[in-house]
Amino acid sequence: MIISPDINGNMDGSVLRIAQHINSPYPIVPITRIEGFQFNEKLYSLKDYILLDYSELFWFCENTETHLFGVNTEKFNDMFRGEEWVKFDNWVKDNPPKLYLKRELLKQDVSDTIISMDYPAWHNPYPIEDREQFNQRPISCFFYWGRSSEYRVRFHADVWTKSNAAVCDNLFYLQLFLQEESHPKKFVTVNVPHYARQPIENILKVNGLSKLSVSMRGSGRKCFRHAESPTNSVMITEENNLAWQFDWVDGVNCIKFNKWNIFHVIEAALSNPNLYDIYVEGVNTANKYHHTQYFPHINKIIKDKL
Repeated sequence: MIISPDINGNMDGSVLRIAQHINSPYPIVPITRIEGFQFNEKLYSLKDYILLDYSELFWFCENTETHLFGVNTEKFNDMFRGEEWVKFDNWVKDNPPKLYLKRELLKQDVSDTIISMDYPAWHNPYPIEDREQFNQRPISCFFYWGRSSEYRVRFHADVWTKSNAAVCDNLFYLQLFLQEESHPKKFVTVNVPHYARQPIENILKVNGLSKLSVSMRGSGRKCFRHAESPTNSVMITEENNLAWQFDWVDGVNCIKFNKWNIFHVIEAALSNPNLYDIYVEGVNTANKYHHTQYFPHINKIIKDKL
């Protein structure tokens, strides 16, 4: 059973889909930052439940402490303003969940009752190319993004001014760009807003033409790109201290940057003799996040803990 914490039944669609794949002996309450949130007082009659928390902080928030409902919401008033959020927070405080599944969870805060949740991959897996095929990929680095973080906007601008590469910023130009542009280093950086989204298969086809694929924070540190970028490329992702069900390790199955050194990291990655091996390990890790593997893993954890 899935119970909305909002009186009008509002729930984030992607999180609802995740909740529908979780096997639980107790009701699941999915929570995100819902516009116009109004506390569902039917929760007062709920005794045992699992809290599925995919709430995200603002893009500029530096995660030094995990936000947990019923524990420290007063420190995050900018994100959860108003009496209705106070009601929900007090409800969780007075009636803690049997298990707290948390997206933006720091490693330091993992416990027997608080575990990390991630975005699973819903698309079909991709076969691993051989070394020669990978080395012949025509695109050096690919970045596709929506404007949920100003870091993404800045990086897009910096690609034009700081990358010393040929740049394509429109998917409809891509074929001619690859045919006409002879520059040895090619960057593709494409803004894909929510009102003009492309089928993920189209995006991943381009992703599979690139050696590197950038996954940069959105409104939260974890985002859909973490389940997409490493599917068939080497994920370049930001350093963080988040908990993952299957960890992303710098130089092993991904390459990590901080917000000050991304171009240095990209340059070093492109000349890294182990780049193909990182690609293989990254795809193997990404496959663990495929929904056919991820949810059996999560459901076993829930069964063992409950």
